Amino acid sequence: MHLLIIDDDTILRRNISVYFEDSGFLVTQACNGTEGIKLFSQQQPDIVIADLIMPETGGLEVVEYVKKVAPYVPVIVISGVNLVDEAVRALKNGAWEFITKPIIDHGVLDHAVKKCLERANFLLERSQYHALLESRLETHSSQLKSTNDQLNRYQQLLRSNSSFVNNLVEAIPSPLYISDKNFVCIDCNKAFCEMLQREKHQVINSRIPDLLSANQPCVDALCSNVIEYNNTGDCEITYINEDNTISYYMLYRSSVISETEGELSTLGILYNITELKIQKELVAHQAYHDELTTLPNRLYMMNYLHEVLEKDSGNTKFCILFIDVDNFKRINDSLGHDLGDELLKLVAVRLKTVFLEKGKVARVGGDEFIALLPEVTEERIIEKHAEHLNAIFKEPFFVASHELYLSVTVGITCYPDDGHDANTLLTRSDIAMYRAKEDKRSSWMRFDRCMLEQVTERLKLERLIREGLEQREFTPYYQPRFDVNTGEIVGAEALVRWVRSDGSIGNPADFIPVAEETGLIRELGEQVLLDSCKQMHAWHTEGYADLVLSVNISAVQFTEDLYDTVSNAIKVSQIDPLKLELEITETIMMKNVEKTAQILRELAELGVKIVIDDFGTGYSSLYYLKMFPIDILKIDRMFIDGIPENENDGNIVSAILSMAKQMKLSVVAEGVETEEQLMFLQQHNCEEAQGYLLSKPKAAMDFAELLGCEKTA
Repeated sequence: MHLLIIDDDTILRRNISVYFEDSGFLVTQACNGTEGIKLFSQQQPDIVIADLIMPETGGLEVVEYVKKVAPYVPVIVISGVNLVDEAVRALKNGAWEFITKPIIDHGVLDHAVKKCLERANFLLERSQYHALLESRLETHSSQLKSTNDQLNRYQQLLRSNSSFVNNLVEAIPSPLYISDKNFVCIDCNKAFCEMLQREKHQVINSRIPDLLSANQPCVDALCSNVIEYNNTGDCEITYINEDNTISYYMLYRSSVISETEGELSTLGILYNITELKIQKELVAHQAYHDELTTLPNRLYMMNYLHEVLEKDSGNTKFCILFIDVDNFKRINDSLGHDLGDELLKLVAVRLKTVFLEKGKVARVGGDEFIALLPEVTEERIIEKHAEHLNAIFKEPFFVASHELYLSVTVGITCYPDDGHDANTLLTRSDIAMYRAKEDKRSSWMRFDRCMLEQVTERLKLERLIREGLEQREFTPYYQPRFDVNTGEIVGAEALVRWVRSDGSIGNPADFIPVAEETGLIRELGEQVLLDSCKQMHAWHTEGYADLVLSVNISAVQFTEDLYDTVSNAIKVSQIDPLKLELEITETIMMKNVEKTAQILRELAELGVKIVIDDFGTGYSSLYYLKMFPIDILKIDRMFIDGIPENENDGNIVSAILSMAKQMKLSVVAEGVETEEQLMFLQQHNCEEAQGYLLSKPKAAMDFAELLGCEKTA
């Protein structure tokens, strides 16, 4: 799929591009609306993401242009929370979705893109299908008109060659009748009798309204003054057959004047539109239902909520449960999408058993469902339903030869306490669901207004991170690594610190998770890597040529372009690549083994060393120690904390050291805080260590002083 991102914010544009390129999209970037419109006309992308406010041409003009030239290409507008009126205007003018800036979680944007593409695909298919139906109907109408014209031409032959006309009428495949001014049938063809499932003598002299009396509105139309005004007319007939099946016909009528007797009669011809009717109803059903599970979809639920809220006289109350199937992507990726689809069908069946009797349930996303429970707002009843929902998911799902266990996370809002419109209720239930996922202590959570404050604080933190990156407030601190036996400084680990303009220090535990979720960690990581490489090279030229630098790589950074990032840092800083180490966790490496092996091999070719960070806390597989080009193991502090008192921790550390020696791997112990821990490491021949016992992380100037003191000593 081809995505066009139009935004004057270079960082945001690049982060979105990298995120969707990792998901398999072809991404084109434009810095303003004028360039974006030009690229759109040249490349015809499948979806557009556009900032609302930009220099030259803004997002609104982009929306209007795309709607005009390609109405089935979705446009998602992104903008600040203070531009709600402009966003509403954009939605009215053709935008498909609106996402507020700053974008905390790219998963929200990813979800919006996927839903818009699904909807666009459906609308395009429906439009094509409608066009096909209209074409068929036009063709059949043309055929009927042609037949009717032929009948009018041949009615003049009635006096002179009635036998010829009778044979012609009988040969017409569509039901046909002739009635007098009192609507009494005076003649008909075989097809009309077959439609009525009667003999011809039972039809002749019967009133047409009585014969076609299954549909009262049509009977009224039949009794209109067609004869009096000598006009034509048509109507749709719903006809119930003797076996109680229903057929649909379009009735076309015209007046016939007898030249000899001067009397008026009505010629009627019917065309069977049952198949077309069913196909149209199917298209209408598909617009409001999920094709895979047959459950109602988001559009249905939104329309239903709008209707309920419009009719509310002050007594309506209900709760909404936003249900997310946990870790479904892992199942989909490991077992395949076909099996994943079958699993979703079973999930839908299980949800129906819980909610359909007293409420409604809909599928609104890949692994997301919404349930509505009327007359439920009390906390104890909500808790009862949420716990029941969790209980039914404890039973396994059997798909093909697999026995699978699932869990769900639920966010809950209630009307009218938590919102007064459909969008607010669904958005807040979604927020509550994500908070429940973050909390990890509960599988469900009721929306609380303090969540909005937390979202606001998170948005503020992201804004401050962006400003901090622009103003270069992030700087590397260096925690020394010591030779366990000699006590000499052999290297340093670069750790990012946020020194704000007001002098305050940002907590890495707060800003790093937000940077990772928003993709800002890419720019932050590149900045730290380059700055620390430059500093280490400076120390090398000052006489500390043996010092090594270790830099952490986040999961967001661990992509195919990591090679370019590292090689560029080496080139710009002129650091010796043999003195650079990259720390990667076990969890990152095992996400995609083949991809990891390729990336690590490319990095090894540069000459840098690969360090497994937090060794022992992840997969700890001997297989990847053999498969990947790994040079150093870093024992996690959780094992160091327990030595020497905890025998198990001591045995684990001893085993890691012994294994590393056999595999010719170096070992670094991190988190050393006591003399006893250091002595244990010395006794077991650990090579290097770092921790607060030896030294806290230091600014570059303080680290240089430490080096100087060691040199003079």
